[in-house]
Amino acid sequence: MGTVRVETTRFGTLEVDEGRIVNFPLGIPGFPNLKRFFLVDYRDPLKWLQAADDPGVAFIVVDPFLFFPDYSFVAGDDVEEFLQVEENSDLVVLVILTVTEDSVTANLCAPILINASKMIGLQCLLDEKTYPFRAPLPRREKS
Repeated sequence: MGTVRVETTRFGTLEVDEGRIVNFPLGIPGFPNLKRFFLVDYRDPLKWLQAADDPGVAFIVVDPFLFFPDYSFVAGDDVEEFLQVEENSDLVVLVILTVTEDSVTANLCAPILINASKMIGLQCLLDEKTYPFRAPLPRREKS
């Protein structure tokens, strides 16, 4: 596998290893035509999920368990089959953050699931009665 040059609005031109590009066969809601994304390290623990084919589309994402230790859900068999999950340890869970002038919220209702071994991703919609689309991000204790 080689590298691809990706133009981005936020980071300029990046050289991305093709093996780091996650295929989202269904796209991401609101962006159904964008199928390829990759993660860019930002400020630990934050990352950007950058579209490989649109320089202006990127989402701030984070591991939800760092801020919401009680967060849990069951990805149905259909989701695991779609993502071709063989080992649960291959599954990466991220949530999109929304940043405004006075708050940071996490979309706990629609986590992004990535099979890190197959590089297949999906944004999964959970029951909105269980988790909100905009959960205020609590301050994290420094360890």
